[in-house]
Amino acid sequence: MKNKTLALLLLLSLILSACNLGAPAPQDANALATAAAQTVEAVLTPAASPVAAQATPEASPIPGVAIDGTTAEPIDSAACDESNIIVSWERDGATYDKKAVDTPLAPGSNFVMSWVLENNGTCVWDGNIVFKFTDGTRLTLQDEIPVMPSNYRIRTGEQLTVNVQMTAPTAPGSYETSFSLVKADGESIVNFGVLTTVGNTNNASLAAPGDLRYSYDCSSGSVNITLNWVDKADNEAGYRIFRDGAKLTDLPAGSTTYNDIAPGSGSYQYTVAAFNAGGESASKVQAETSNCQ
Repeated sequence: MKNKTLALLLLLSLILSACNLGAPAPQDANALATAAAQTVEAVLTPAASPVAAQATPEASPIPGVAIDGTTAEPIDSAACDESNIIVSWERDGATYDKKAVDTPLAPGSNFVMSWVLENNGTCVWDGNIVFKFTDGTRLTLQDEIPVMPSNYRIRTGEQLTVNVQMTAPTAPGSYETSFSLVKADGESIVNFGVLTTVGNTNNASLAAPGDLRYSYDCSSGSVNITLNWVDKADNEAGYRIFRDGAKLTDLPAGSTTYNDIAPGSGSYQYTVAAFNAGGESASKVQAETSNCQ
């Protein structure tokens, strides 16, 4: 019986030892509570997360988007699209078309070429842009002419008006001249070709205006000068009016009167010229308005 009891005690001892294998069993109640608390703390405290590898962005074939989708490449903001539309093109206020090209100018006469351009690109035009003579017969005194103040800007959808005073050659004939609008870096925005026909000063086959006279009125505060003449030509394309050598306008064939508002009181020389493809035949009159106050 003693042997059986001893065997049972030995077996129970082995089972208890297996349950605490590798750690000494607590000897009292306080030690047991402390061990339990340390076990709970270990469960609630997470282990440190491994550091993730940082991706190195590579060059992207699509501007502004990196290959990894996280870092954008800088976009070249200097690149822009240069484009424009010529809205209108005039000489002395009239459309510059084939009829205008074929209409002869008086030798050495002054005229004004005008363009209205619309910026329909993405580039901004600034005050450094110049109107530049590039080839052909010279019509301007300067090779480069500024077209707007230095602080002006013409952005997409906005328009720029360019007016340039020119002088016709002194000899009869047909002339070609090339101009460009050029930016500060030398890039051309647009190119212009100007064709000029110069007629003979006197056309024997074309009768000059007859009985050219003037009258004036300054009662309104302005100096209004009226020119009247007799249409003696039967083959004119029209009549051309000048004040002190500067062209004012072209009138249709058959015209016999013109009203001008002078800059102020004084003396002015008016020229009325019948013109056609062969040239001009002119009459002149001196208008005196010095007594206008």
